[in-house]
Amino acid sequence: MESHAEQARANFTQAVRRRDADIDIFGACLFIAGEEYPDLDNRGYFDRLDTLAAMASERLPEKANLYDRLDAIRSVLFESTDLRGNSGNYYDPRNSYVNVVLDRGLGIPITLSVIYREVARRVGVEMHGIGMPGHFLLATGSGSEEIFVDPYHRGGLLSRKECLALAMRGRRPSDSASVALTSRLLPACGNRSTLRRLLTNLKLTHAKKRDYKRALAAAERIQLLDPQNWRNLSDLARLQAEVGDFIRAVESLSEFLDRAPDGADTRRAKDALSQLQELARKQSSAGPNN
Repeated sequence: MESHAEQARANFTQAVRRRDADIDIFGACLFIAGEEYPDLDNRGYFDRLDTLAAMASERLPEKANLYDRLDAIRSVLFESTDLRGNSGNYYDPRNSYVNVVLDRGLGIPITLSVIYREVARRVGVEMHGIGMPGHFLLATGSGSEEIFVDPYHRGGLLSRKECLALAMRGRRPSDSASVALTSRLLPACGNRSTLRRLLTNLKLTHAKKRDYKRALAAAERIQLLDPQNWRNLSDLARLQAEVGDFIRAVESLSEFLDRAPDGADTRRAKDALSQLQELARKQSSAGPNN
């Protein structure tokens, strides 16, 4: 019989085996949380989103424009519900689980953005993620009509120049530089890359706390989500070694070396592989009962 964690992993695997646009990102986030929370009521959290969206819709004027809708969402999420960024304990792993964010009212940019985006969609506003360095935003519209929203800072609206200044740590770009910098500093994130970023946050947060088992679980899901991610294979091998699974660590690091492009610095990986191979031989000869 499958454990709750195994079932959640299977559900996540099935959820991300779709075209990017067809991935149910909130459902996938709940499956990520399901490995940690065995009694998670997925349907109940979808109902919570529906309720929040209904509250926002009730606040709309008869002929609501985009700004009216964004203001209604902001009012419900950050005033009535009091969602907010957890600046006091940013690296708390609970900030990366959407169910806990809704329960506690505390999150990080990416989880608050997932919740905001799902409520917005229910209120008739289609949004996409913006994976700027060190921060995560949402945007709606395109070109000169594009509007940026910062759910971590209570749903504040930003111009493109303000976003670029944020990414450049206060330096304001010139008009001529703005266009060139936008694609690099304000890249649009699809569902798959959003989930990858969330899982990377979890991987790094758990590894920082030396909770290597949970960090490994995040790295494994990154590989399921993005099988072509050769860089993650190095982290996967390191975390497998940390939990004592040297045989799988050798497999992951060997695959990393096979897939690393020409020019990649693989010297440390090659040295590590030799050590892991020796540990794997000892582990294999010792057998499962030793």
